[in-house]
Amino acid sequence: MSAERQTPWYAEIFLAIGGWIAGLLAAIAIFAMAAALVAGAGGDSFTIGAAISVFVGAGFVGLGLMVSASRDADFAHHFAIACIASGLTAATGGVWALLFELFEGSGPDAAVIGTSGAATAMLLALSGLAIASKARDAILTFLIALAVYGVAMAAFVILRADHALGRHTDHYFTTFATVAGLWLFATSSPGPLRRPAGAALMIGPMLAYALMENAGSVFGVINYHPNWMIGAVIFIAAALWLLWLLRDRYKPIALVATAIIFAAAIALLPSAGGVAILMILTAFAANHRGLAVVGVIAGIWFIGRFYYDLSMTLLEKSAVMAGIGALILGGALLFWRFSQPPAPTSGGARRSRHGAAALAGFAAMLLIAAGLVNSSVWRLESAFREANEIYLPLGPRDPRSIIQGDYMVLAYGAEIYPPDSAIWPLPRDGEVFLKLDENKVASFSRLPGAADSPEPDEIRIDYVKTADNRLRYVAESFFFQEGEARAFQPAAFAIVRVAPDGAARLVGLADANRVTLGPPATP
Repeated sequence: MSAERQTPWYAEIFLAIGGWIAGLLAAIAIFAMAAALVAGAGGDSFTIGAAISVFVGAGFVGLGLMVSASRDADFAHHFAIACIASGLTAATGGVWALLFELFEGSGPDAAVIGTSGAATAMLLALSGLAIASKARDAILTFLIALAVYGVAMAAFVILRADHALGRHTDHYFTTFATVAGLWLFATSSPGPLRRPAGAALMIGPMLAYALMENAGSVFGVINYHPNWMIGAVIFIAAALWLLWLLRDRYKPIALVATAIIFAAAIALLPSAGGVAILMILTAFAANHRGLAVVGVIAGIWFIGRFYYDLSMTLLEKSAVMAGIGALILGGALLFWRFSQPPAPTSGGARRSRHGAAALAGFAAMLLIAAGLVNSSVWRLESAFREANEIYLPLGPRDPRSIIQGDYMVLAYGAEIYPPDSAIWPLPRDGEVFLKLDENKVASFSRLPGAADSPEPDEIRIDYVKTADNRLRYVAESFFFQEGEARAFQPAAFAIVRVAPDGAARLVGLADANRVTLGPPATP
């Protein structure tokens, strides 16, 4: 943009959005015409379609490079980026397809597809480097680097599924990409090439790790399998190197405390959380606030995902989170203590005693708070050790939620509730008696009176009356990992554990034959 033109920031946003929409719509129109031509091509339609994708993609890249010369026009600049990105996408898909056609039959299809994808990623990296060097735009460099990583990652996942390159090849590649990205970002000066590429090579692996962990194939053993421990060790070494780069800016005691905290967090959290920590350290090493914000947001998100994951008990996760919190607070206090200037001799002893008393009081409050929280969790866990497991029939259910991710909204069958006319006079919370058949399938039995006890075939269960005059016995949402929705679709019963005092907990779903549902076990 020329120095004479001062476009308001809100105008730049609308011009940028318009440029991207125009470029993508143009690409869609061209591809629609190409698809119409392919439809009448007969038996060679796959090869012809791939060739058209390469040809049209190259044309879009050329158009974008010509338009990118108009750097004083925001719309033209972003239109050029959209054209180049669309063209590279089309050409990459076409090259991958043509390479597969060329080597088809030389081995198993999965191995050929994966090998073709790896070769395509190499070609995309070489051509993308030339295009990014000519356009010199940070957004375009970021997108190209992210695309190279995505294509290579997809190829390695396919090769891993075929065991052509080893079971954890995609993990090794993701670890290498992360370290390469942080090295590019931390050791380069601001510019449109190295730092955007480094950011892409850190953000891409972070997202890939999240997908792998949520796929269910490695989650829960990701930090304990020897292959995955190699990645954790490499990430810890990278974090120590980044802290070494900060040795001229911070006191040694602060860096040592930070190293202990981050090493523990990288080892305990899923690998995506470890990458988020490396992003934060890289941002500090490079003095880049934008990457620091992305890393902090990602770190908070992944810690939340770790805490709400169902693969560990709440007590275990509380202990892990409390341990990390204690390390952080201890490191902060240690840094604060050793960063204080020497106290003057007059009155120094009094202030020292006051400071020690304040630290002791803070530590006592921390221990009391941790004890209260974990004792309540311990009591909750203990109460359900003697719980009865029953089955509550399910009615219609919503298998997905766009807002909160992958979970099932449960609608329990009407047979477990009292009649509507009996619900109105009930207090806000209380208990009802459910009748259990020989298979422990529950149905509503009666409303208990004062000091009433359940019969041998009955069980008490607590309820809470909602604002729309419904009774709720147990959670009405069942969360599961992304990609596991199909495993829970046959649900006909909710598996509920009911403690002797009537407290209930949803622990799983079962099909019509009361067989517990879940993803296949990982061998």
